[in-house]
Amino acid sequence: MPPPESPRPEAIKLQIGDITIAGIRHRKADSSDAPKMLCLHGWLDNANSFVPLMPFLPNIDLVAVDMPGHGYSSYLNSTYSVPDSAFWAAACIDALGWQQCHITGHSLGGIIAPLVAAAQPEKVQSLILIESSGALTSEPDDFVSRLSQSISEQLEPDRYKSRIYKEKHDATASRLRAAKMEQRSAQLIIDRQLSQHEDGWRWRFDPKLRISTAHRLTEAHVRKVNESIACQVLSIVAKDGFLTSRDDTGARLALIKDHQSITLAGHHHLHMDTPEPVAAAINRFLGTTPALGG
Repeated sequence: MPPPESPRPEAIKLQIGDITIAGIRHRKADSSDAPKMLCLHGWLDNANSFVPLMPFLPNIDLVAVDMPGHGYSSYLNSTYSVPDSAFWAAACIDALGWQQCHITGHSLGGIIAPLVAAAQPEKVQSLILIESSGALTSEPDDFVSRLSQSISEQLEPDRYKSRIYKEKHDATASRLRAAKMEQRSAQLIIDRQLSQHEDGWRWRFDPKLRISTAHRLTEAHVRKVNESIACQVLSIVAKDGFLTSRDDTGARLALIKDHQSITLAGHHHLHMDTPEPVAAAINRFLGTTPALGG
């Protein structure tokens, strides 16, 4: 009898109205009974963020998407907000034909995922939150100043026009100056986030993603969302990441009813830099078989 076929990544596209969502699906040929997982990346990242994890999650039907404005997905005509991003995540689940799935979110993706679980609980079996406890917040007194800043930035269409990089490695170096991560991880993100033009390489993501958000959630919103999550939640915290320096991390996560947390060595992109222990934690949480003895 031939050995079972190894899972292989494949490019996919989901059509949601006039918006195309691109992604990567990693599954075995016969995966009808496999746990289904939607993976949501961080701000200005893309589906390649989850490629390092894929070999270590061989028994999961995993779909990593480029959220609108990122990677190979369509731009939105509007600006981008966290609540609207929750809609796109829920719409991806429907477009895949899934009744339910697990959601893994990193950073911004881990902010979006709890909103989906709170608003559409029937769709979400569990959450895996990597380096996220909830949104960056502001209070009502800040609204007018944030609105003013956002409108001013939108009225300057070239404000966030992409830089031109003569070589791809220049863009990688720029990314490494902005975030602590392994070069190979930064390169993976860059490979899906650049497009080549006659004068050089430009960012593929929508420049509007960099416009200041006019309507951030308040801390009360974040806490209400966390209180509302009914499914099981695993939070993965990087020892040298963002969450360990935030005073509100413990209080926010404590509001989730069915929650467990693990701290692993690494920085904010630990799921890319050191994917095997992250995948092992996910496999233990889901009861799936680890790869390579992870």
